[in-house]
Amino acid sequence: MHILLPGPTPVPKAVEQAMLTAMSDHRGSLFATVQKRVLQQLADLFQAPSANHVAVLPASGTGGLEAAIQNLFMPGDDVLVVETGLFGRRFGEVAQSLELKIDRLEIPWGQAFKPQDILARVADHPYRGILVTHNETSTGVLNPVEELSTQLLTVPERPLLVVDSISGVPSIPLRLSGAIDAIVAASQKGFMCPPGLAILAFSDGGREAILANRPGRFYFDLNPYLKGHLPYTPAVSLWYGLDAALDLLAQEGEKARFARHRLLRDMVRAYGAAGGLSLLVEESHASPTVTALGLPASLKPGDVRRHAEERGLQIAGALGPWHDSAIRIGHVGAIDVGDLWAGLGLLAPELLYPEDALKAAYQVATQKLIAGGHPS
Repeated sequence: MHILLPGPTPVPKAVEQAMLTAMSDHRGSLFATVQKRVLQQLADLFQAPSANHVAVLPASGTGGLEAAIQNLFMPGDDVLVVETGLFGRRFGEVAQSLELKIDRLEIPWGQAFKPQDILARVADHPYRGILVTHNETSTGVLNPVEELSTQLLTVPERPLLVVDSISGVPSIPLRLSGAIDAIVAASQKGFMCPPGLAILAFSDGGREAILANRPGRFYFDLNPYLKGHLPYTPAVSLWYGLDAALDLLAQEGEKARFARHRLLRDMVRAYGAAGGLSLLVEESHASPTVTALGLPASLKPGDVRRHAEERGLQIAGALGPWHDSAIRIGHVGAIDVGDLWAGLGLLAPELLYPEDALKAAYQVATQKLIAGGHPS
């Protein structure tokens, strides 16, 4: 089965093999070596000040968001939630469930936020925090988080900036720079592992803001993790897989990895436009990891996905207001040009102009590979 999903994503053989490592004591020396190596590699990837600024939890990405909120904010704290899609809204719902007072900045579906709109809100209200989504999986929108973080540095007594980058890092550049205090990621997308690990990284300021005590917090208390301890049994096999995945990421290198994901995005957008589908997101803020494509009235998303799966391809349905009129194609993690090409070929019979679609994707791939030497 070919998988072009925004997550979970295909797991490389090296990662699968690592997860078959014989079980061992999570308090023993063997696992301690893996733990130390993984945390340091993650600290390097996020450009965190040290390995003690990173926590890896046995949880989904949503669990990571909850952990970030529980550790940085108290009930009653005012936070600004920037909603650029379904998952931005979910971030706010998590905060609200933990008794924070939320103020929503709703961005039209398919558009990116504008830093100046956030700064205007901050100027009018002393928020304790700002919750933003780096890469909105539901719409395929990449938000200008780094631009926002730079501009927030000029704000006196600025709010904490907490970033959901579950479908962003490590496939899209984002580091603990500027005013970014915390980044939340997860194992099942760009990190090329099965679901089950939430990854949190903190700046010095973010780590200092971690609450010593917080009512209603127990399992997600990050204080032990940020001292290098594992208070509860970790997902040992997933740690072994993440260790191998981080080695693969290092072998490819950041420059090549970012270029590969941009190339895959450009192939999908060219394919969709030539095949009779609508590009729902402007090129300037199109995600390198997931693309939403609008279908003509003659095509139904459920039928397209079902027929594709019958031919051996899994793609994602759209969400929210696009649920009945669009599909989403994931191109994240271990996916390369060959994988994408094979998947697009399986989807092509559903399009109005299948030959034009494949030709357009091929032209983008060959032109950019020749011009830029992107990895295939």
